[in-house]
Amino acid sequence: MDDSNLATTISQLLGRNPLPSDRAIGLLESLASRHGIDPCLVYWWAGKASADQTIQYDGSDEGLSCLADLLAEADGEICLVASDERALPWPVWTLQVSELVPLLGELPFFEYFVVLDGGATLLFDTHHNTLVVCRE
Repeated sequence: MDDSNLATTISQLLGRNPLPSDRAIGLLESLASRHGIDPCLVYWWAGKASADQTIQYDGSDEGLSCLADLLAEADGEICLVASDERALPWPVWTLQVSELVPLLGELPFFEYFVVLDGGATLLFDTHHNTLVVCRE
């Protein structure tokens, strides 16, 4: 689906490829519908009528710390979507919650979102150094 350096690096660090394109597209279409987001938008976080929580941060270390705090109660499998300020299709990886912060710490900043609670919660990291949490 995505042969960018970012996707390649994420796959190498995780030791696995993103979901096949058809599964990723199906998941993204389902999430857009479920959360009332126009799937044609590049910035899905801007397509939500309201956010349940927003957290501003100054730099990547602070952002990772805030993300770790938000994920403290989460466990199990999540999805990482590397939107990286581009239009669909986006690569999607499944991973354990415990893998996310260390993975992101190894990467340059990029725009992404995380799918939690079986799709009920989306957690976006925006180019405005803001974490945006949206729940259905």
